[in-house]
Amino acid sequence: MVTVRTYWSPAEAALVKSLLDNYEIPCALLDENSSVYSRGGQFAVPIRLAVNESEVDRAISVLNGEFEKAVEPDIADTVNELPIEDSVEDENANRNPWELLVIAFYLSLPAICLLFTRFPMDVGGRWGRYYIARATITHFLSWVGLALALLLVVIYFVIRASVKAQRPELN
Repeated sequence: MVTVRTYWSPAEAALVKSLLDNYEIPCALLDENSSVYSRGGQFAVPIRLAVNESEVDRAISVLNGEFEKAVEPDIADTVNELPIEDSVEDENANRNPWELLVIAFYLSLPAICLLFTRFPMDVGGRWGRYYIARATITHFLSWVGLALALLLVVIYFVIRASVKAQRPELN
């Protein structure tokens, strides 16, 4: 690590570090917390911006405002990358809508638990009718949740079948 610049203000040092992080230049702030340890420490020890030795030229060009010069090495690195169309096709080939199964599980678990709950039907008193109505509605909504979970599982298998039909090499 090589010290590129020093700063007296922690805010200014953090802004410069975020600028270098934006250009994907690994860097670190050394002695960043010197002002926390003692009163007046920020004037005794400056905050140092340290960069990897291989990235010193890029970091200095970014800090000096020569952004075009800082981006030039990145252009050479992108030559060996896959074209965008190929990477999208590979991503679509491995699509698995497993999230539908997770949602179906989270819908079916409470629905099944509520269906197996036995509510008393011989409730008397002033609020007895309302209690029975709430129990009936709860059972109905449990059946609706279970049906929705089953529908999501069916949709999952339909999507998987269509993906396999589009891409025969996945079979």
